[in-house]
Amino acid sequence: MDPSANGRTRQPRAPGCAGLGGQRGVSLIEIMVATVILSFVAIGTTEFFVRGRTGFDQEERKRVGALLAQEALERTVALPYPQIDAWLEMRTVGTVDYTISVTSQMNVPEPDIKTVRCTVTWNATPTSERTTSLVTLVYDN
Repeated sequence: MDPSANGRTRQPRAPGCAGLGGQRGVSLIEIMVATVILSFVAIGTTEFFVRGRTGFDQEERKRVGALLAQEALERTVALPYPQIDAWLEMRTVGTVDYTISVTSQMNVPEPDIKTVRCTVTWNATPTSERTTSLVTLVYDN
């Protein structure tokens, strides 16, 4: 039968287009390989963000510990010289428990000078503990 008999003309095909018999789909193997590659990328990206968050949390706890130590020293040295003495306090910031310990040594390094040290301790992980310390000298005037 002549294709032009119906009044239709045959349209030329674009180069590179195969007919129905030459179409090629995506095989199951190609899908599986692509899935594995994307899985590795997703796992790597997730790990990157988890480690970043953990590092951020550790630095935040360290910053809070240093601020608590500074505040404790300021409270201690604001006292009259004879009242400056050792004390201990527990404080919770967010979900982290901090132990604030202030010690005082009299006549160190010289007479009429007290060395005041504040140490703040907290749990960084369930198995490790972190500390930060600040020291100042107070003169009896």
